[in-house]
Amino acid sequence: MPKQINSKKEFELLEVQNGVPKVIWGYWAGGSMNASRSKSFEILLANIGVTVCLVNKENVTDFVDKKYPLHPAFEYLSAVHQSDYLRAYLLHHYGGGWHDIKATLMNYEKVWGHFSDPNIYLVGKPEVKGGPAKVFDKDGRWMPDYWSDLVSAIAWVGRPNTPLSHDLIKNMEAHLDANFELLKQNPGVHPREKKLEASNPITKLFKTIDFRFKGKNPNYPLVWTFFGDFFHPLNYLYKNHISNQLPVDEKKNAGIYHR
Repeated sequence: MPKQINSKKEFELLEVQNGVPKVIWGYWAGGSMNASRSKSFEILLANIGVTVCLVNKENVTDFVDKKYPLHPAFEYLSAVHQSDYLRAYLLHHYGGGWHDIKATLMNYEKVWGHFSDPNIYLVGKPEVKGGPAKVFDKDGRWMPDYWSDLVSAIAWVGRPNTPLSHDLIKNMEAHLDANFELLKQNPGVHPREKKLEASNPITKLFKTIDFRFKGKNPNYPLVWTFFGDFFHPLNYLYKNHISNQLPVDEKKNAGIYHR
């Protein structure tokens, strides 16, 4: 079993267990990883226990289903939001696991056994208090109040083509449709781009100055929690189809700081 693959041809040779390919997807937008991120990726490869497929700007088209192209807004998204979109796209069309390019000491190999139950759509790790996206679901539930019923957005393993994955990609693409013109006018220029939110004019002014100083676009229209805003409400809706048995590191990111 290879530790890392980079092409669809290699992906198609991987084992499929209980209808879910034994792969962990990750995304790196391009350029060299800094020392801490590179070390984290090495630790991830060494411990995760299944093959990791690293998607990037050079090979992403290899994984695009011609019948279901990437949303046209993709090229205007920040690197983080491209990652957010791709984790939903890959879950729905391929299935498998997702892990941010961060260190873990956990082995996920046994997770695929949970999918012997056909009612399980996704296996994640328990969310923590304060972790959920700060949004209401369609029935008016404030997601942070339901943190104990949710799983984390940064790492999970999922079955492809489920009602959960269908609703997730559909809702995210509807949001991109609504913001498409704004994204074309104000594309992400910084990897960690996010919408500037401030109701007070003075606060907004200082935040605008800070954004520009950091090389960010103060008019970028998407909030930081682009993925979580859709994942967590659906996580609650389909909670009877989600297991929270994904292994959890004792220390976040195995103790490595990323920025």
